[in-house]
Amino acid sequence: MITESLSGIKDLLIEVIDESLNLIKKSENIDYKIKDKNKITGDNPVTEIDLKTQNLIISTIYSKFPKHAILGEEGESKKNVKSDYLWIIDPIDGTKNFINSLPLYSVSIAVMFKGNIVAGGIGLPWKNNFIISAYEGSGLQSSSLKKHLVEDFKPSAGLITFAPTYFQRSYRIKRNFLKFSGEMRNLGSTAAELALVANGNAQLALSGYAFIWDFAAAWILVKESNKKIFFGNMNDNTWQDINPWHKYFNNGLYELDKLKNWRGKFMACQREHAEFLLNNIKPNGRKKKFPFINLF
Repeated sequence: MITESLSGIKDLLIEVIDESLNLIKKSENIDYKIKDKNKITGDNPVTEIDLKTQNLIISTIYSKFPKHAILGEEGESKKNVKSDYLWIIDPIDGTKNFINSLPLYSVSIAVMFKGNIVAGGIGLPWKNNFIISAYEGSGLQSSSLKKHLVEDFKPSAGLITFAPTYFQRSYRIKRNFLKFSGEMRNLGSTAAELALVANGNAQLALSGYAFIWDFAAAWILVKESNKKIFFGNMNDNTWQDINPWHKYFNNGLYELDKLKNWRGKFMACQREHAEFLLNNIKPNGRKKKFPFINLF
């Protein structure tokens, strides 16, 4: 049972995502510093605006919930932290898009309670700030929910699939998948892609290899939208309907170092398409074994 009022978390979640999007949009046309988090120049950039946005989110959370723990994409984290609540923050998912003034980035925030994701919100910088949110057991909240009629149990061309650039190399797929996978897109923001599947703007998202802050908020959005989201177990090469981060909450402690270093894959889809997709695509593309093939 959640010991604090979820309504307070709900209100703060929407408020801080809206404020963050406003800060980011105001910063698009000013000079700011850009650094690389990886050794390869341009591979994983972080801007001064990422850091300012994360600081805004953290300070706002602590002003309301000073005893809650926070895991942000930027900066260092403690090894362990004692708290029932953990906020997981991606201040700008799609930093490369932001740097190039493409409005295809998002602010993503999730809230865990004892290892379970109980709230999440993802905001895109579209007109009036487009925010999709969800709270455990309350369904999806969106200002523009899209609905599609499902005529059969296969995905249909004409709808949209989000997939990584090299998805044919990083997943094991059957040829049958490509016949019904729809139009392929890559927005450059994992959180946004998954949120738009939850919202009904796309039929499928294949996401990852990525971090917990790319997925955590989207995980509950998809769940509460009555669609399906599966974790890709790379060892067993199977899709699993689980929260893979729950195991990092033990004896009242979150293992932040393990959560910070976690990476994985997810697949989100319409409920009616799940069986077809589970039979035609696998999360581990490194093994070649008939009838799953690598088309490159």
